[in-house]
Amino acid sequence: MVSPAYAERVENKPCNESLVSSPPMQVVEENKSASDVNSTQLKSLPIISGLANLAKKVNLSKQDKLKLKLSFSALMFASLFIFGKVDLSKSWEVALQSNGWYLTAAVAFFLGSVAINAKRWQSLADAVGLQKPFLALLQYCYVGLFFNLFLPSTVGGDFSRGYYLSKGTGKYKSAFYSVLADRTVGIAVLFLFATAGILAGPAGHLPWKLKLPILLGTAGIFIVLPFAPKLCHMLLGADNKITKRFENSAVKVYWQDKKLVLFALLLSVVLQLVIVVCHLTIGLALGLTQIPIWYYFVFYPCVAVLGFVTPSFNGIGIREWAYTYFLTFIGVDNSHALTYAMMWLALTTLSSLVGGVVYFAGHLQISKEEREEFEHVQEEDAETA
Repeated sequence: MVSPAYAERVENKPCNESLVSSPPMQVVEENKSASDVNSTQLKSLPIISGLANLAKKVNLSKQDKLKLKLSFSALMFASLFIFGKVDLSKSWEVALQSNGWYLTAAVAFFLGSVAINAKRWQSLADAVGLQKPFLALLQYCYVGLFFNLFLPSTVGGDFSRGYYLSKGTGKYKSAFYSVLADRTVGIAVLFLFATAGILAGPAGHLPWKLKLPILLGTAGIFIVLPFAPKLCHMLLGADNKITKRFENSAVKVYWQDKKLVLFALLLSVVLQLVIVVCHLTIGLALGLTQIPIWYYFVFYPCVAVLGFVTPSFNGIGIREWAYTYFLTFIGVDNSHALTYAMMWLALTTLSSLVGGVVYFAGHLQISKEEREEFEHVQEEDAETA
């Protein structure tokens, strides 16, 4: 389920609509306990919120936005060594001693998770009248990973998926509704997993500044969002543009077809379980047996959401900070924590390279003319809605 107003902002990432607020990130040195974490805290929230407000006020070009994201990622990554005092040589030593079998399993699970994502997206696309073979959607999902990491200045992953799905049909809005719905159910389960980890695990020592945004975000997604059309009608009126979108566009199917949404959520649960297993196998590869299983259900969703909502280059930099914060909070030393973060970055990069192979082998290139035409039609379609 997703707000139809978002279709007019195609190039923005859908996760920016998330209700979560990012926790401040901290790094605990090896000789410090969790209670001393404030002594090494980097006050990142003012930086993040300031950049977000700046992006809203200043009309930046695509190239300027890319430079801003690259600069922010570089700043956050460099600050790990400046403020976090991470021993890079020790991190390298930890990486060399990692278990290759566990790492291979992590790669296999992650690559396989893309197939689950493709199946979920297929069900959501079918609902808005865009039927495509499963293998085609699997290709598009892999290519989307490639675009997200290697072609951010031209076509984003969500844009490319919407483009391929709607090519030759003229159903541009329906395609993006399906992509955004796919993203939304994924984010919903991320919040659900984090909440389950907090409630089921011995999470009493976790700070409320971490737990409260997760619990509120989960409540908003599962209690407020299902009633969004009715709330818009009550609060905004029947003649409001957003209300009309809910009532007259293809997006309404995601509120009317409960079985469809439940099926998509079920696939999301399976998908996120696979991703949690990926994180667990990376931890085992590094010998981090002290991390309780319930904690993987807490820190992975939080890191994922934080990487979505910050103005960084594909989450790079902010993710490394977040992994370091959450792992040191549970007692992992800085060097192992950074190695863990770099292993996850390598895993996602490898998957993106697989997407690159699919992109070129499948002759799925998007020319500049096609991209500009698609953007123009999308803008016109949004204006006349």
